[in-house]
Amino acid sequence: MRPESIPLILYYTCSAYFVLYFVDHLVGAVRRETSLQELGTVETRLRAMAATCLTMATVTSMSVCRLPESSSGNAARVSDPAPILPSFQSGRRPQGSGFFGDSWKLQRNSGFVFAEPVVSRSRGAMAVRASVGVENEVTEPVTGIKFSKNETPQGASKDLILAGVGVREKKVAILKVKVYAVGLYVEPSVVSSLEQWKSKGASNLEKDEAFFKALVAAPVEKSLRIVLARDIEGGQFWGALDEALKPRLKSAGAGEEGEKALAAFGDVFKKRPIKERTVIFLTWSQPSTLHISVSAEGASPSAPDATIDSESLLYSLYDVFLGKDSVSPSAKAAIAKGISGAF
Repeated sequence: MRPESIPLILYYTCSAYFVLYFVDHLVGAVRRETSLQELGTVETRLRAMAATCLTMATVTSMSVCRLPESSSGNAARVSDPAPILPSFQSGRRPQGSGFFGDSWKLQRNSGFVFAEPVVSRSRGAMAVRASVGVENEVTEPVTGIKFSKNETPQGASKDLILAGVGVREKKVAILKVKVYAVGLYVEPSVVSSLEQWKSKGASNLEKDEAFFKALVAAPVEKSLRIVLARDIEGGQFWGALDEALKPRLKSAGAGEEGEKALAAFGDVFKKRPIKERTVIFLTWSQPSTLHISVSAEGASPSAPDATIDSESLLYSLYDVFLGKDSVSPSAKAAIAKGISGAF
């Protein structure tokens, strides 16, 4: 065996053991956060990587071994086989590809309706352009979930227009788990409440917290449409939302009224499983009524599941998605672009 082949063999062998160790720890970390089907897919891919690394180590060692010379004088000497893999050379760095290369690149994706879909640049990563599958639909690119350009959700008195869509992801260990896609619907007249931002471009609006506060406070009907990208327990869904709402309500001085509204909101989700593609509408009708509707995709509920009158809850809820610490930066960026294009 050639001495220069040893680093390659060690590299592939160590990579295999690393992947197997990684699988055992990662599976335990995400078991409670990821559906069994999604978890099984991740585990299968990682174990396949480990098997590939071991195979490459074996093949590499075989390809660089010398065959014994024949004792017969008439037999031709077998020449050293050409290595099937490149050896490490000083001054050069191996380029990552596949799982260990391209798949580590994070992308933020956004889609919107008011303006033509434009590629979003967020935190230095190129976003995938939202695709319009048919004339009246927009597809959120990360989840593949479709949003109609127009909706009249339960509790709304008129047709609302889609301003933008994005994805809510939760980081578990080093993975990003897709939880749901979210879109904001508003009355077209909302732009009249935002005239002072008319001259600003989308990139400036995206960073302007005053703009989003004015959007939330605009005296028009609004609705958040949430579509689940995976199965989840209602208590788990509510737990994350409750964790985001409580400090906002406290900061707003909502007091007992806010606590009662929050409890009524939670009762809608706590004891029900929420399946993949479940649709949730959170509709704000003026001045301060929240209509909550939960249904299977394609279903048309006859009435909201709950109606809560609480201005502090509504402001806190919409701040979760449009405020400074938005749970979906991609949706926030898309909404800024959509409204900018509507001016």
